[in-house]
Parts: sequence; structure tokens; C-alpha cells
Amino acid sequence: MKHTFLCLLLCIVTISVSSQTLELDWKFEATDSVLASPLLHEETVFIGDQSGVFFALDIKSGKEKWRIETEGNIQAKATLVGDNIFFESANVFYLVDIKNGKTQWTFDLEMEPFVFKYKEYEWPYKIDPYDDKRSIAFFHDGIIYVGSGNGNVYGLNAGNGKVEFSYQTEGNSPIRSSPLVSEDVLYFGDWEGNVYAYSLNSNTLLWKKKTYRQAKPYGTFGGVVSEFLIYDELLFFGARNFMLNVLDISSGEKVWTYTDAQQGWVIGDPVIYKDTLYIGGSDNHSMLAFDPKIGRPVWSQNGGKNIYTKPAVTEKWVIYTSGNGYNPKDSGIVFLLDRKTGEEISTYALPNGSFSSPKISGDLIIFGCYDKHVYGLRIK
Repeated sequence: MKHTFLCLLLCIVTISVSSQTLELDWKFEATDSVLASPLLHEETVFIGDQSGVFFALDIKSGKEKWRIETEGNIQAKATLVGDNIFFESANVFYLVDIKNGKTQWTFDLEMEPFVFKYKEYEWPYKIDPYDDKRSIAFFHDGIIYVGSGNGNVYGLNAGNGKVEFSYQTEGNSPIRSSPLVSEDVLYFGDWEGNVYAYSLNSNTLLWKKKTYRQAKPYGTFGGVVSEFLIYDELLFFGARNFMLNVLDISSGEKVWTYTDAQQGWVIGDPVIYKDTLYIGGSDNHSMLAFDPKIGRPVWSQNGGKNIYTKPAVTEKWVIYTSGNGYNPKDSGIVFLLDRKTGEEISTYALPNGSFSSPKISGDLIIFGCYDKHVYGLRIK
């Protein structure tokens, strides 16, 4: 009898977990494809689209609060700077009032846009067709640090937009990675696969590390393009590299390396939760979980699509968006996984790919999609 009761209880728990689904709560129509990830602050979603329109949406309903129009594409997540929002639109940086979108100041790189011709397409403001990730700014001690396409990482005064700091990469290599400041050390990476650690106190370069030794196997290989993360004196990041390199923050030396058997980029933005590293891969189509200290694989889940984004991780779940990086108009999928096992709990099909990192508020998941919409999905 006792055994029967335990089996029944186990079955109830299993059914409860597996019956969770992803359901559409709201959908907002933008003016173009939405590659940028959302910034959530209090009751508002801040996000931009490829036509240069930046929106503030109500987090509960998806209804528009305000919008501003810029002249270039918006690809990176915005950054909260006090009572303002900071974002980039095709080499022009904006600081706008969080309440109404009124522009406080702009900083223009005055660059000619990148134009890359690939078959019948043109890719304005891009270095190559897969250049879909741009630098997310980091706000520290009154200064906004952000990478740029001209090979400089800038520190902009949050009050007036004036340049307080700049550092140029070797060979003016563009910066698509998102800088991180920790213990007054600035960490960032460049298009040629170099990672830099710069002391803001002493204004000196502490170290620079090349993340691959061999010659580029192809032209699009190698760029460090993700957010940075520090955990237990280790530096984590994603790159256009089939090797996930984890560096010592004091020296830049490699502590451990994971090599993808299919030689697909491990390009996602890293997340560490409860002593586990979660990061997505591109051509291996896999969400990967590791022991972050030694690199021991914990689990992997293959969802059949490219993963360029940062997963949302909670006590129960790992949630990520995906799509076909070679044909963004192909269908996409949102995955809800069990955090501890990687087991697939639920999915939500999208008409086009999603290269926008999901953000979660309670049981609401918010992200952009190539189909020109911002989605709010509810976990039920």
C-alpha cells in the first residue's frame, strides 16, 4: 500500500512538471525584424527593431507606451542608466528619458556604414552576413562603457555623452562583444578573437589573450561577440569559435577548453546559475551545461536550430530562443527545459527565427522575433 502511494505521488509530480506549456499571452507588431534583446525595468519592456524604432511597451499587455525613431538598425539590448535608457542605432549612441523617450544626448561615431554584398543581398552596418550581435553597454561609476565598429571601446560620461575613456584594439579590430567592469578592470573582446583586460585605476593594459592559435579556417571565424561573465576568478564568453575558452581573470591564461565535436561556434552568451554554466551553440544546435570550474559536461540538448542568444535560467527552467542563422525567415523555436536535466518540457513554434535573448518576469517570457514582432509567452 505504501509502495503504491509513493508511485502514485511520483506520477502526479511527473505529470505536473511535464504538463507545463508555453502559451501566447500578447504579441506586439514592430516596424521591422527584432534582433535586439529586451530590457525589462519595473513594468516596462524596452526594445528596438531593425528599422531603427525604439519602443517602450507595457510588460503586462504588450501595449505601446512610447516610441522614438532613429536612422539606423538597432541590434543590441539597451542599458539602464539611472532614469535613462542607453542604446545604439547603427553607430549612433542615444541616451533617452525612461518615461517618455526624450533624447538627452547622442554620440555619433561618424562612420560610413559597413556594406557587405552576399549573393543578391546587401548587409548595411554589418561586417558579414552573420554579424547579428552588437555591443551591449555596461554602466559603471557614472561612465557608460560600450564597444564600437571602429575598433574602440568608449567610456561615455552619462551626464553629457562626452568621451571620458577610449581604448583602441590592435589593428582597429571591431568590437562586437559586450564589455564588463569588475574590480575596476574592463574586460572585452574583438573581431579577431583577442580578449583584453584593462585597469581603469592605472590606465594600463593588464593582459591580452588570443583565443585561437591556428590560421582562420574561414573568414567569419574567431570573433569574440558575446557578453562576459566572471565566476570564481574565471572569465566566460562566447565566440565564433568551436572552442569554448575559459580564462583566468588575473593572467588571461586558459583554465579549461571545451571543443565542439561538430566544430560549430559556441557563440551564445553565458549564464551561471547554482554552480552550472549554461551556453548555446550555433551549428551544433545545442544548449550546453557544464561544471564551470573544470569544464565537465553536465548535459546537452539539441533543438535543431542555431542558438545565438543568452538563455533565461531559473530554479526550474532553462529557456532559450533559436532560429536558422543561414535563413532567418525560416521557422524558429522557443524551448522550455528542465534546468537540472536538460529534458525538454515544452516548445513554442515561431514563424521566423529568434535571435533575441528571452527575458523572464515571473512566468512571462519576452523576446523579439525576425517576423517583426515582440512576443510575451506565458508558462502555464
